[in-house]
Amino acid sequence: LLILLALLCGQCNAFSSLHHGNGLRSRTPLAMVPPVTQEELNGGSITRDTPSVEDVAPDLDIEADLAPIPITFVASTPSSTKRQLPSNWLGEKLYVLSTAALIGILTGTNIAVFKTAVELVREALYGDGVILPFLNPALWNELKGEDILTITLRISETIPIWLIPAFGGILVGLLLTIGDMPPGLRDTVKEVDLDSMRATNATPPDELLACVNLTPASERNDLARFSRKAVAATLTLGTGNSLGPEGPSVEAGMSLSRLLMNNKIFGKVSRVFGTLEDMELSEMQRVNRKVARDRLLLACGAAAGVSAGFNAPLSGVFFALEIVQNSLVPIDFPLKQAANTNSNIEQKSEIQVATVGGEALALQQINISAILLASVVSALTIQLLLGNELALRLGSFDFKNPLIELPLYLLLGALAGVTAAIFSGVAQLSKSTFDGEEGPEIVRDVFKGIPKYAKPVIASLFCGVVSLFVPQVLFFGYETLNGLFLNSNIFSTEYLFALLAAKLMTTAVSASSGLVGGTFAPSLFLGGVLGAGFHNVVADSLQVLVEQHPELSAYPIVQGISGLPAFAMVGAASVLAALFRAPLTASLLLFECTRNYDVILPLMASAGVASLTGDIVEKWLDEDQRDKDPVSWGDLATRLYEDVDDDAVCIVIDDKNTSE
Repeated sequence: LLILLALLCGQCNAFSSLHHGNGLRSRTPLAMVPPVTQEELNGGSITRDTPSVEDVAPDLDIEADLAPIPITFVASTPSSTKRQLPSNWLGEKLYVLSTAALIGILTGTNIAVFKTAVELVREALYGDGVILPFLNPALWNELKGEDILTITLRISETIPIWLIPAFGGILVGLLLTIGDMPPGLRDTVKEVDLDSMRATNATPPDELLACVNLTPASERNDLARFSRKAVAATLTLGTGNSLGPEGPSVEAGMSLSRLLMNNKIFGKVSRVFGTLEDMELSEMQRVNRKVARDRLLLACGAAAGVSAGFNAPLSGVFFALEIVQNSLVPIDFPLKQAANTNSNIEQKSEIQVATVGGEALALQQINISAILLASVVSALTIQLLLGNELALRLGSFDFKNPLIELPLYLLLGALAGVTAAIFSGVAQLSKSTFDGEEGPEIVRDVFKGIPKYAKPVIASLFCGVVSLFVPQVLFFGYETLNGLFLNSNIFSTEYLFALLAAKLMTTAVSASSGLVGGTFAPSLFLGGVLGAGFHNVVADSLQVLVEQHPELSAYPIVQGISGLPAFAMVGAASVLAALFRAPLTASLLLFECTRNYDVILPLMASAGVASLTGDIVEKWLDEDQRDKDPVSWGDLATRLYEDVDDDAVCIVIDDKNTSE
């Protein structure tokens, strides 16, 4: 049923793209190209002479040589409705499935090592210390088992606990001075698209080159880039800074898939499966095929990362279909440029443009199979290495009156949408402040003069100071959130809302400073705390109402509502759904953790309302905030390329289905 639902989503996305022009997009500075007729579309290409300057604006004094040029758009789909399978279609499927399985194994192993490393760093800094082997130099020549001594490393006994996060910020800053790190989700997709076009010896479009400052794969060391970010994430989370591990887990899966894509040896092995490009294919067809395949493998890596991070394979699949899909935007690929000069009065040229990469992931069955395979293999791998323990642990609870309590869950969803919008706004404001673009002039001047390696230290110091008053803002796994789910960690209502505000601030500052981590886990934390506080307010209000009006005690809703864990769980899913615009992923994640079917109904209702409310509030606050904000886009890092100005970074606009 879930797979059919995913396929339905893919069909809806495909129909939407066809409805808006069959994936064909035009840009003309002075006039709009008339709509394409069905007769012209069946011809395979459309050639239009745009209106002359006199027709467009006869009252304007515009020189004739500035007249708009005719543009030819070539459909990316064959003109014939009959589907023709390539000669190597079986080898292509075998290659994709085997690569997806390999990505799952590597990602599960990588995340197991990552989680173990984070726990070791945390235990060394905050726990009883880590016992390390120590060799006496005088005994090197006669090394025996009994000659190996041990020392215990206890950092918490040496420096104050609130300074430990700064230790991680300093180390992350040092890593930033060594070299760059891979970007987040959206920019990673652009890098993969650029590598795919270069691999087919095609000339990438100027728009893509202007957005991505990336050297060819043969001239860069991707393994070093990915390793630096993994180590930075380990130090960020191990020292307790207010971010989450699922973002680095997703990036680890995508990084491993990219290493396989760009590996020359693996490329030669792929010939066994018959994936050599057919010589009969045109340049556009080769590019479209390569881009689609590499995007699929990237989505497999992302799904495997979520699956291993939460031990939730279904959530990993829908993460790829919801969140990753939003970043897979179509590209205008120029096919041919020709110039024709006719006297000094009129100059026109013809440009052929094709749309590449506009197909939804769920549109092809092989895509669904590959993503499922990568997600399941990754979950099985990490279960084999670390055991079958869920990241989120929920106790036994019952929904007393789900239908009667439905308005409460819908109201909680609306509050969750507002919370997510506020978090996005605070994160964007914090990012602009660190970049020296917001605040009073003196603040802008100060932050513009701060080097990038010092900004993580500032954010980690902020986390440490806040932890003196609210210790739960530091990342110690899911202990606080699981305490709310198990109803074993009781906080007062006032403290819950104070914790909500403190966690929101520390996470926004950490994510925008250069510290490495994700906002997936913090969004669950914010939602769980919001749901717990909402439960307490409603329960206290009903109790006061019954005391003042005893005749109302006969109504079921007044007799008592579901327990705190139920509202904490619904709130966690709602904030996650609103922040990432992924209601299905959020609902399935909590469903996989509870293994309780009754929970899916209030979860989906609240998550849907939260996602809609978040959209409305963000558009009301700032119409372009969603487009500029990497947090609400699900971008798992806030890094931008150093040589590319912020205003020049490509921004994807959902409503117009274009990129700027």
